[in-house]
Amino acid sequence: MEEKRCRFIVELKYVIPMTSQGKTSYKAFMPDIHRVCLIDTNPLIAAAFEEAGCEVLRISTGQTRFFNLPPVLEENGFVPDMLVQTETLANRSLVVGLDTLDCPTLFWAMDPHLNAYWHSAYANLFDVTCSTQRKLLPRLREQGAEDVRWLPMCGRERGWKDMADRAHDITFVGRVSAHRPARKWMIELLRSHGEQYDVALEHSLTYGDMLNLYEDSRLVPNESIFGEVNFRLFEGASCGCLVLSQNLGDEQEALFEPGREFDTYSDVVELDDKLRRYLKNPRLMQTMGRAARERVLADHLPKNRAQSMLEFAADASRRRATGPDAEKWLALTAAAMWESGLLPIPMGELLERLKKLEQGPEVAAALLQVQTRAGMDKVMKDNLTTILAADYYADSPVLNMAGSMASLAVEHWDGAKAFWYRHLKTLSGRDPQPPTEPWQLLTLWAKDLKRRDQIIRAGFPYDPNAHLPKVATDCLMLILKDMPEHLPTLRLLDTMLRPVVGLEQARVGYLSILTLHERNDWRLAFEIALANLKSYRLKSGMEELHVAREIARQQGQEAMFAKALAARDESGLLAARLG
Repeated sequence: MEEKRCRFIVELKYVIPMTSQGKTSYKAFMPDIHRVCLIDTNPLIAAAFEEAGCEVLRISTGQTRFFNLPPVLEENGFVPDMLVQTETLANRSLVVGLDTLDCPTLFWAMDPHLNAYWHSAYANLFDVTCSTQRKLLPRLREQGAEDVRWLPMCGRERGWKDMADRAHDITFVGRVSAHRPARKWMIELLRSHGEQYDVALEHSLTYGDMLNLYEDSRLVPNESIFGEVNFRLFEGASCGCLVLSQNLGDEQEALFEPGREFDTYSDVVELDDKLRRYLKNPRLMQTMGRAARERVLADHLPKNRAQSMLEFAADASRRRATGPDAEKWLALTAAAMWESGLLPIPMGELLERLKKLEQGPEVAAALLQVQTRAGMDKVMKDNLTTILAADYYADSPVLNMAGSMASLAVEHWDGAKAFWYRHLKTLSGRDPQPPTEPWQLLTLWAKDLKRRDQIIRAGFPYDPNAHLPKVATDCLMLILKDMPEHLPTLRLLDTMLRPVVGLEQARVGYLSILTLHERNDWRLAFEIALANLKSYRLKSGMEELHVAREIARQQGQEAMFAKALAARDESGLLAARLG
């Protein structure tokens, strides 16, 4: 395809220059690694590298948003054989100058369940990207990163204390906020066991105090944000606790053996049942807690993760972006973080970085997203006109999606449809009815994005009044902003969110609106019941389950209800409680 060139306005006084430059190829890496540069890395991981015989330079980026690495290495007289940057919650720093290093570079994404939307761009600046979550490897590859590997979190070596000598039966440490109602309801369940057992509930301990508390506890219930394998599993296991975790499938079970080293639950009924059974059997808790600790000591210590990174680096190929390409991915990462509020830099600084880049569909889309967030409607209209007039990258789904949504944002309906039709030409055999209203266009985009598995941006605080939709659920939320009881959209949204762990309570809200209009649909009551039970609402969930069965019985469909329940009730406990 012949490259199409056009100029975009970044803001009224800026014009992006057009340049073109090929990628640079590099020689293969040598496997000998002795000098390791660690950026924002946990001290225990650094110590593990030192114990492995490596000379380590530890660098903390502090509050520096763009950390220029080469001068720091020169100042320390350090030429690394390997570099690792670890994502931290406290510091959101982007490293500049990685393309100048003649050694393997690794990025360890600790929270891809919340940040994959920018990790997938940042990953292009490294040879290898490591994800704590195996199921999110495809997400981190979405923007072109080729070498993405699984590197789980780790535990630590702690002392052993017999269960009989521990003070607390149940312990949970974690913050409770309005954004996490399910956690609040889980804690209410734990408190209900307080009359018979010692229950410790804490929310603001230091890390050391938390581990000391776990060492004095028998059972640790675990709850995640979006179905991720989290630190609490490793921390509780390190201290020899029996961890009861959500059933997260094969990934979690590859780390600890269920029924031997920890156990799982699918809903609040199963959690309540297993709490009662295990607390009555301290010998079994001791056996499983000891097995969990031994698994940590064997497979999940910092030295295991350091060794994995050394192995990754030894067989890595030079894949990172260089030169103008590196500047592009750095700017696109910054744009994604700025749009979500994670990178508090002046808008002018961000636009200055974007305006220097070689044009391409990703850059043009990012400009539209930033301009939407900044309310630059006049500039957006000019850019949209330029893109359509030049037929600029007409086969790019990223640019067509951004252009269509930006056109809707500036109330340019013909433009919004034009970008959809451009995209439609790339889809062989697909000829849906042309949209006549914005909600229809948004639905078409939502279904297309779902087909491409772009359903949700977990962790991105999408605001339909401030952001361009980018994934399927964004499109549906934009419809509901103006049509909050649009039933087809509510049904489609529920279908898309059903597999996503952590959004069950949001589904309850959507389903409740549907039931106001379709009171005799037992399937809706059934879905509300299961969503409530996965949100730790025991009473509400069982009440809704009774309602669903009664509606089904009145319609002569009780057998269908029983079949549906059996398919979703692996433990059989819901049917037993229902009676």
